Amino acid sequence: MAVVTMGPAGRTGVVGASVEVTDEVIVMCVPRPETVGRPRSDDAAALLFAAHAESVGGLLRWYRYQAVYGLLGKRMAQADATGATDVFTRVYDPLCQVAASYATVAGVRQCTAERFVEAAQACFERIPAVGRLLRDGVITAAWFQRVVEQTALVDDAELLAFIDAEIAHRLTTMGGLSARRVEDAVAAIVAEHDRDAVTVTREQAKAAKKMVINPLNDTASEVIVTTTPEDALLCKDAIDAVIAGVCRHDPRTRGQLRADAAVARMAGVPFACECQRDDCGAELSEAQVAARCARIVVHVVARQETLDGVSAVPAVMDGHGPISAAHVRDLVARPDAVCRPLNVADLADRMCQPGNRYRPTAVLDTAVRGLFGTCSWAGCDRPAWRCELDHVTEFDHTAPATGGPTCLCNLNPKCTFHHGLKTHADGWLDDQIVDANGVIWTEVTTPEGVTVRQQAANTWLLPELGLIPCSHPDPTASGATRAGIGHAEQAPERSSSRVQAKHRYRMQRRAANRRAREAEAAAMAAADGQPPF
Repeated sequence: MAVVTMGPAGRTGVVGASVEVTDEVIVMCVPRPETVGRPRSDDAAALLFAAHAESVGGLLRWYRYQAVYGLLGKRMAQADATGATDVFTRVYDPLCQVAASYATVAGVRQCTAERFVEAAQACFERIPAVGRLLRDGVITAAWFQRVVEQTALVDDAELLAFIDAEIAHRLTTMGGLSARRVEDAVAAIVAEHDRDAVTVTREQAKAAKKMVINPLNDTASEVIVTTTPEDALLCKDAIDAVIAGVCRHDPRTRGQLRADAAVARMAGVPFACECQRDDCGAELSEAQVAARCARIVVHVVARQETLDGVSAVPAVMDGHGPISAAHVRDLVARPDAVCRPLNVADLADRMCQPGNRYRPTAVLDTAVRGLFGTCSWAGCDRPAWRCELDHVTEFDHTAPATGGPTCLCNLNPKCTFHHGLKTHADGWLDDQIVDANGVIWTEVTTPEGVTVRQQAANTWLLPELGLIPCSHPDPTASGATRAGIGHAEQAPERSSSRVQAKHRYRMQRRAANRRAREAEAAAMAAADGQPPF
């Protein structure tokens, strides 16, 4: 019999999950999320279980890796003891043989089995710290596989150990993990510390530029075009600019529109609306399409020292993620590239437009989008430049002094859906916090009372932004920005606007959430016998 128990709560908040394996049965135990510092409602517990029980699959995957890695170790020891080496032992090496056994029993192909055994080997030899995150439920099996792939070209053992530790640290501190955030964080770390590993993959991608046609059935084939990330984004945006001209009565889905528009552009034939209406309002003339294409921009945020060639800190391409320092320098050299310096020191002087306190300056707009990289809502990866900027605490247009300020501490990007969800749906609450170290965090609380906290994704690229002081009054100070607002039971008539009342409610809820979070952290620290730092 063997027993493996999940470690301290990571991404899931579920403590004590375990897998027990005997010759007869495999028993998985997943405790229901209960009270840690504060009681949870049944709805919150159900939501947590539904959303995070998959993390136990990471524990099971880790145990499977451990089992096959043990078999691999025995086969390698046997091969070393035998000492025989010939053409057959080189082809059918220990890894190949263990994978063959696994493939036979699991009913998978040899290549699939070899990838599984290689991932198991990486879990315990190449990136053990990330492997422990898999075991502890911080990352899923799919996310771990992406880390294996992204670190595959790092061949220096000491450097790999450092990168492994750095990845594990960032993934355990950034909060609000998702597949996109994990992949971007790992890409940034590898790009910064091992330029060769990133350059090789980029050069391979450049060399592999191609177009492949795969027949699917007797009525359809797929066309796959491989190109650089920036050109891929430009192609997609150009296709979207074309289909934006069809009228609202066109019966095709967005995917069908993109496919038809791409084929039309490549074949050099007109792309038409298919509404079949006499009053069709389509705007698909060459001039109209060209005017929309002229507004296409791919945004890249990079540090000046990276552009100067004195730093290897990666850049971030909106809609793609981190790119290497060499890659961004190549982009700057393109004839169609426009480079605009961003002086974050300007934010200390002014963050909103002089004549309109609601509108941010161009510097603040760019800084906020560059800092978050995507929609700030947990789990959403809509590119930041395709989002709307949202005042976390609503701006009061009637009395600006009583509303949320137009400031870095109160502004983040949200896609149209999540902006509308926060504004119009009941029970949702979002917050933004700048901690003592200048790290900007966002929180989203669901109607069930579950709070998800995550760090601004590109804090590693723009760490100085959270250290810029705010010039507006402290909204939590008594009477600082909410003078004259009283409690409902003390004022039979409404003494504040609806926006002001909503501000008060949100501030009360946020304060309650923070107190509960601090109590939870203190309770967990006390259980571990450590001071609640």
